[in-house]
Amino acid sequence: MRGRINILLFILLSVGGWAQERTHVHIEHANQLHKTAGSDAVRLLGDVHIRHDSTHFYCDSAYYYEDKNSFDAFQNVHINVNDSIDMYSRTMVYDGDRRFAEFFDNVRMMDDSTLLETEYMTYDRNLHLASYPRHGVTTRGDKQLISEIGFYRDDIKEFRFFKDVEVYSPKYQLCSDTLYYNTNIEKMWFQGPTTIINDDNYMEGNHGYYLTQRDLAYVDDQPVMYNQTQVMKADSMLYDRQRGFAKAMNTIQMIDTSYRVILRGEYAEVWENIGFSFATDSAYVVYYDGGDSLYIASDTMFYHFKTKLNQEEKIVGRRNVRFYRSDMQGKCDTMTYDMSDSIIRMRVEPVLWNNDSQMTATLIDIKTANHAIDSLFQKGQAFMISKDSIEGYNQIYGLEMVSCFKDGHVDHVNVTDSAKALSWLREDDGSLIGINVSTSKDMKIIIKNNSISRIKYFEGIDETLYPEKDIKESERYLEGFLWLENLRPTGPQDIFRHHSVSLP
Repeated sequence: MRGRINILLFILLSVGGWAQERTHVHIEHANQLHKTAGSDAVRLLGDVHIRHDSTHFYCDSAYYYEDKNSFDAFQNVHINVNDSIDMYSRTMVYDGDRRFAEFFDNVRMMDDSTLLETEYMTYDRNLHLASYPRHGVTTRGDKQLISEIGFYRDDIKEFRFFKDVEVYSPKYQLCSDTLYYNTNIEKMWFQGPTTIINDDNYMEGNHGYYLTQRDLAYVDDQPVMYNQTQVMKADSMLYDRQRGFAKAMNTIQMIDTSYRVILRGEYAEVWENIGFSFATDSAYVVYYDGGDSLYIASDTMFYHFKTKLNQEEKIVGRRNVRFYRSDMQGKCDTMTYDMSDSIIRMRVEPVLWNNDSQMTATLIDIKTANHAIDSLFQKGQAFMISKDSIEGYNQIYGLEMVSCFKDGHVDHVNVTDSAKALSWLREDDGSLIGINVSTSKDMKIIIKNNSISRIKYFEGIDETLYPEKDIKESERYLEGFLWLENLRPTGPQDIFRHHSVSLP
């Protein structure tokens, strides 16, 4: 129904001012003229030339009907309209009063560098409208356009193709249900299910346009762009093939199956030649590495993927980064996940939680292996804090700290430079022995059941065990202690807590 409405509008827009006074068809030349007995037709033979207004008709033979102001033309039919359009066929029927022609067999129309070929075509001189109802092929430059139904307005140089529309070019292919093509500005508009193929990239949608000279496509009705490993969806999308650039707006989802990454946001750009993309406005990434998925949210998410010009594979979050995985959660201002070495780098006020432990420092690097934390590096005012089983907090401090993990839990911690430890020591029944406070230049701390089990000291050792009653409340915390549990993401949904946005 939509196609019929578009056809009707296309015709109605042409009718203004077309009504004209009747003008007669004139015979300019024929080698022979014969009056047919019992008929009002005049037979014209040899080099026939007929004129109607500014349009000239040529053929091998014709029947001319003076009373009807019309004629039928046969063999090598050629029409020249206003010295700009040429039409050819084997047979033609022309009505001078209606200024309307029908062409049959091997029909061709040429306008500038555009060629239309079909087996049956009509041409309305009043409407400047050529049309074919059954299969036509249009060639312009290196492009070939095929459709079952087609219309051409020669005054505005615009085609309208309907049903099984196909466009072939060395640069791209396009398949659609409805396509408008203006040759003056080299722009195509499409409606209905449409696919555009550029090299290895496919773009699909239901409404948009294509600038043929710039190789630029825009889709704003259910657009999808994909290749063998990447898929991008959004409410609207623009793709510039020459620059290898894509832009997407609203409800964006980018999936890279080769690197197991899903990137979402409300605005995104992709630079495919240099292997770079980003999403912003409620942006987040899901990294599904065969095990537990890692969810990362930030003001802007960057994704670097491998290309001929780029060998990096990494995810970068900038501003207000929060992430969640079942074995670790964190927040910072900037985070980089380098997938080639499986290292997560947290910068600017980083906080990391693992089970019952909280880690802070000037910077934190997390090494992952086999879908779990392998080791942790903290530098600058490094803290590791965990809640005691009953009350209080076990604390480790140093300027640098390296933690090694086993089965997803901290196994031991190497603390270097200004090492300090505060631990609540208990009997097997849970009764408190005392609070142990120790300092040394370096320490190696063994962790069991999320508590400090044993400490090995190196240089400048100072260790004191205080009964609980002998240590003041303020002395139960190392200098710089901060417990930030209220900031900890509690699930994939909670990474957006400060944005008030929920995952789909």
